[in-house]
Amino acid sequence: MSPRKTKGVLLKGIEGFPIQVPDRILKHQSQLGTSATLVWINLLAFAQRRRPFQIEEIATFMGVDKTEVERALVILADYGWINDEGLEIRLMIPDIAVQQEAAAEEPTFLDEEQASFEWLISYWSARIGPPSPQEMRKLLFWMERKGMSHEVIAVAVEEMSAAVQNPSFPYLEGILRNWYAEGVRTYNDLIEKPYLSKVLPRTKEQTYDNPAEQKWKEVFPDEFD
Repeated sequence: MSPRKTKGVLLKGIEGFPIQVPDRILKHQSQLGTSATLVWINLLAFAQRRRPFQIEEIATFMGVDKTEVERALVILADYGWINDEGLEIRLMIPDIAVQQEAAAEEPTFLDEEQASFEWLISYWSARIGPPSPQEMRKLLFWMERKGMSHEVIAVAVEEMSAAVQNPSFPYLEGILRNWYAEGVRTYNDLIEKPYLSKVLPRTKEQTYDNPAEQKWKEVFPDEFD
């Protein structure tokens, strides 16, 4: 770090420590060395008094050459105890800075309903294409107002894709209306009525027909031999 030849460098203090010297700097003395530790404490004192500092002034207070203060500033910067921002030097506490950075990067957890809707939007985008604002509102309508789960709507998307070459939202809503009339709200509801979907895998026990088709077979058995 080059010597400061101006009238001084402004310092910005540490929020939360207006008076006391934080014990972390004391615990890191062996790592930083005596000079760097003392320089940091001097900087803190200048910041508390809201006045700029000069390297020569700190060197005088410490009774050392200014080159030792400059080396100490380099050490403090390397270990994250100061951040030279050009117009000012910001005092830092590395442990707290790391914790704050980690907290800022911590993912925000969505509530279940919002997460399900965002999953559905991503699914629609991957299978059909980016939904329009109107399509997004309609997807939300089927989830919130009609109470259909995002898994059910996703199966309907697959049903539509398998049935037509040019999927459209009106076609999807036709499937959803049919399923809604059948009492389907959750994926389990759909599993219990496998005749409603052609894309879901079926077990041997589930290979029966639509009730209407079954009734037709009972009335005209010869037609299905």
